[in-house]
Amino acid sequence: MSRTGKAARFFAAGFDTVAMGALAYDATGGRVAATATEWVLWGAVLAAAVCALVIVVDSAAALAWSAIGYVLFGGLLTRGSPHFGFILLALALAPMVPRPRGSLSLGLGIAAVAAGVSRILFELAP
Repeated sequence: MSRTGKAARFFAAGFDTVAMGALAYDATGGRVAATATEWVLWGAVLAAAVCALVIVVDSAAALAWSAIGYVLFGGLLTRGSPHFGFILLALALAPMVPRPRGSLSLGLGIAAVAAGVSRILFELAP
């Protein structure tokens, strides 16, 4: 896999985080905690920021892929879905974060499990 410099990947992930924040602001009208969906969408912004931090430390790949899964959950499995901007930004983050054990398939599996578990926890929340 051709690796772009760490700084470039960090700034690109930071841009994705800011763009996701703008999408969350637009989707929620600026509200942060009025509904569960708003919590999830703003949580996706935080998850994108986690991905940027993982790029800097170049470690904790599973955490980054879990965060990508959470963003996908926010984009695919919440009220008002699909949120295409979140989905596209999650896909944009994927090539920038480290791969767990160098495996893209393992990363995608972690993201899929994280999205599914997030959906289950979302349903169980009061």
